[in-house]
Amino acid sequence: MFNHKETEFIMINIPEILVANGTGAFLVLFLLLYRIRIAQTNQFDEKAYNFMLIVTFIATINETLSFIIDARPGFIFHILQYISNTISSASSGIIGYCWCLFVEYHIHRNFKRIKKKSRILAIPLIIAMILLIINLCGTDIIFDISKQNKYTRGPINFLLYIIVFIYYIESIYTVQKARSDSILVEFFPIYFFIIPCMIGTMIQGFFFGISTIWLCVAIAFIIVYIEIQISISFIDDLSGLYNRKYMNHYLNKLQNDKTKHVYGFLMDINDFKAINDIYGHLKGDQAIIQFGKILQNSIDKDSVAIRMGGDEFVIFAILKSNKEGLALKKRIEQNVRQFNTNSIEPFHLSFSIGIAKYSGNIETFLSSMDDSMYEAKNMHRLMH
Repeated sequence: MFNHKETEFIMINIPEILVANGTGAFLVLFLLLYRIRIAQTNQFDEKAYNFMLIVTFIATINETLSFIIDARPGFIFHILQYISNTISSASSGIIGYCWCLFVEYHIHRNFKRIKKKSRILAIPLIIAMILLIINLCGTDIIFDISKQNKYTRGPINFLLYIIVFIYYIESIYTVQKARSDSILVEFFPIYFFIIPCMIGTMIQGFFFGISTIWLCVAIAFIIVYIEIQISISFIDDLSGLYNRKYMNHYLNKLQNDKTKHVYGFLMDINDFKAINDIYGHLKGDQAIIQFGKILQNSIDKDSVAIRMGGDEFVIFAILKSNKEGLALKKRIEQNVRQFNTNSIEPFHLSFSIGIAKYSGNIETFLSSMDDSMYEAKNMHRLMH
């Protein structure tokens, strides 16, 4: 996703660029406005996707401007060339970074993983930004704007390609790892994004003076959006967690793959009916939303949180021992206590939990969780 404009001998086809980039800008702007209008959820992946659309739109406009003013004399055009090409080059890394975070959250829906991974994934992007800042100091290591205002690539321009491909590879690894761990919905559209982007990059790289990258990126976002509409059926609108339909998918994979060391945590919010009766159903919805966030913040890697329906939730986690299972339970309890201490909501949350280890039989697994949870539920009733 970079500007590829070479020496004075290359003819730049401005009408072709205007059509290609104009189409790309229209597609992403149309998709962005449509998504804002329907506003399906307020989840992290929705925000990340919209942000990538905004960056793509800005990059498309910037690249078009840089082609139009290429080789036009004048100090203003010289400054604009540096600014537009810097923004276009930086946009590639920004989209790569956001794409990885989007993939991570879309699969695991886990804030803890996002926070940890965002710091690691930021390293290549920070390197790219530092290189672009150094380039602006007149080193011309990424690109050079001649006195005639002609763009040429610098000696280490290829590093920006490497950084973007690092993000592509990382997102593919995340998807494949989730698939092997029986977490991923099979049709996650990882290649629908990466393949068009790579094709656009290679075409523009081999044929200087034409523009295909941002049009291909826009097409990739359209395809990904269409595919993601399918996966939305696996997401609970209220809590943002996976839903019962996804739970059935997970259990089917679990039975077929014979995954070992899977623990199930079945949870039920205590006195949920009282929250609805005393504070109203809107506050009841807030209780579901907040408990979903607590679970998202509690689970670690190789875990998935699901809202089964009503006020019942379940976590499936790949753990090494019963000790790790108890540690996860304590983490959830601690996060609930923290919510009750800091929240401005009029209600407090508590929950009953049943824990079981998968032993090869799905019915036994679910029944064990259910029996354990209702035992805890009865204990809560006796104490209150």
